[in-house]
Amino acid sequence: MTTPVKHKITILQGTTQRIPLSRQYVPYAITGNECAGYKNACTGAPVPPTDFHDEDYTGCEARMQMRAEIDGPVLWDMSTTNGRIELSGKTLTLVFDAVDSSAFTFHESGAMGQVEVTRPNGDVERHYALTFVLDRESTL
Repeated sequence: MTTPVKHKITILQGTTQRIPLSRQYVPYAITGNECAGYKNACTGAPVPPTDFHDEDYTGCEARMQMRAEIDGPVLWDMSTTNGRIELSGKTLTLVFDAVDSSAFTFHESGAMGQVEVTRPNGDVERHYALTFVLDRESTL
């Protein structure tokens, strides 16, 4: 099972943004966090740097729908198919162009999205659980 990484992302309204998300994994259960360090969930031993492996997005597809709430209407659709998500090596990049971000209106409520990756064998994994805030544009 893949555990989604949680991030909070600020979108600068009216600007072009390319938001790279690089991912690594450990082939066993772990506890902890980046600040406190990671430990093997079974043994309690620290996770050595050599146990971290780079994600490989070769041959994968990805998709995400931004919504104000989980069951709300789709505010924005992003995928590798429409070019708003790019995959390369261990990095998944969200692409917002200036025209797109100018149209966003979710500044009061924020938005959320879950990035799902489809592997070449058809497996679907949730890699990211994202929340978005909009830094409103004042230069029109």
